[in-house]
Amino acid sequence: MAGSFHGYGRARRLSWVALGAMVVGCGDDGGRTSDNSGNSSITEAGSGTAETTPTTTATASVSVGESSGGSNSVSDSQSTPSTVSDATSVSDSATTDATSASASDPGSSTGPVSASDSDSTGTTGEPPPNCEGMGMGGFDFSYLWVANTDQGSISKVNTETLVEEARYFSDLTQSGASSPSRTSVNITGRFVVVSNRNTGWVTKVAANKADCIDKNGNGMIETSPDKDTLLPWGSDECQLWSTQVTNNVFSGGAGPRGTTWTPGDFNKETCQFDNQKVWVGWLTGPGQAVMGRLDGETGALEVTVPLPNWPLYDAPNGYAPYGAAVDAAGYVWTSAVFSDSTWRIDPVTLEVKQYSGGNGDAHYGMTTDSKGKVWFANYTGHGGVSMFDPMTEQFTIIPGSTGNLFRGIAVGADGNVWAANNGGALGCGLIQISADTLTVVTFHQFDQCGTPVGVSIDVAGKVWMVDYNGWAYKIDPETYAKELVPIANVHYTYSDMTGGGLLNAVMPQ
Repeated sequence: MAGSFHGYGRARRLSWVALGAMVVGCGDDGGRTSDNSGNSSITEAGSGTAETTPTTTATASVSVGESSGGSNSVSDSQSTPSTVSDATSVSDSATTDATSASASDPGSSTGPVSASDSDSTGTTGEPPPNCEGMGMGGFDFSYLWVANTDQGSISKVNTETLVEEARYFSDLTQSGASSPSRTSVNITGRFVVVSNRNTGWVTKVAANKADCIDKNGNGMIETSPDKDTLLPWGSDECQLWSTQVTNNVFSGGAGPRGTTWTPGDFNKETCQFDNQKVWVGWLTGPGQAVMGRLDGETGALEVTVPLPNWPLYDAPNGYAPYGAAVDAAGYVWTSAVFSDSTWRIDPVTLEVKQYSGGNGDAHYGMTTDSKGKVWFANYTGHGGVSMFDPMTEQFTIIPGSTGNLFRGIAVGADGNVWAANNGGALGCGLIQISADTLTVVTFHQFDQCGTPVGVSIDVAGKVWMVDYNGWAYKIDPETYAKELVPIANVHYTYSDMTGGGLLNAVMPQ
């Protein structure tokens, strides 16, 4: 990890960055061929009082109780988990030879698939001696992972075929009571986590059958075979772990929201990313916010970091950290809804720094770009898109974007910023902004537009906009061709739903 890093802030270098053009995910070959009313008030869909705290969790999972309390100091200690089952999980270098654990037999109707099925997209056998000549990027495929908020599940949609290939329950309640929302995909595209706002659980799912666990040791991977078949909780062998980061969801805004993976360290010997982490934000008390760091492999809650001066919106309780993203220097960023502030966490020292704009920002969605800048979609306040430059510590409002109701936001490798709009001056649709010139390129309208919420960029550079009302659009950023993709249920979902945002931010093409 020697050498200087081109990013801002103190000198730092992530080992995977040093590879430059040689970086690949050689274990990730892909293998697979509202109304426009302008109403400025909003309540999060699916929010509500939490169910009674569950006391059990799925096999091959870790349950961790809240450990931070309301302290203003960083805590490395954790309370004893209420339940710990088999904690076996799958890392980015793992194959199908996972340790088996007991699980209820889901029966023959679930469409079991052999763990060595040729359709599996993971890699088995010994890794190559080095990673040269393997192409660019961490992965060459992606799925769109959509939270089905009213069903308590997530959908896996093939971004090439547009087919919804599977559905998984997001936690053990197996219902909309869990209210899943944020989904985040890791640097190789092989794993997703989903955060459940009403119950405090964070769940990891494998995209590829080769990364799933044969829990009952029958030589088959039993997992959801299609969009209409969800296996009972604990029996789907592609659900790897589930952690309850808090058992105190005391209000509709307290549960986990902002969620992001960090890339980890690239291992040139194995061509894998080691030590990947998941960061998730929640409230420990009214107006008391923390970001928790989970081990990406096991789901264990390792540390909680209090965020100072957290705003108390929707008094008397407030909202959890709303968005989260990581930049190329490794810093973790988060923001508070309807606030002009953003917080930066140093993942090494756990130091927190707060930046405030004072310019009428009212953050809703957030993301980072390949130059280390942080982008915000503002739902209220000036109602525009804004950018924070950590080098100058200045916020900039994009001219021509104000007076709207923006939610999700994403930045592509081509330098275009995309944000979903629910109404206001421009109406229902998707704004396109140049990150280079800080100007509006155009505003995209759609024949079928209800309440667009989530925006994500897949690894092919295609833009995805997910509508709350039961569908998504795939947009070609060059031709502007749009494809409608029906996805049943209600989708209050946004963040990096494909992994393309993380890939672009830390490994620009």
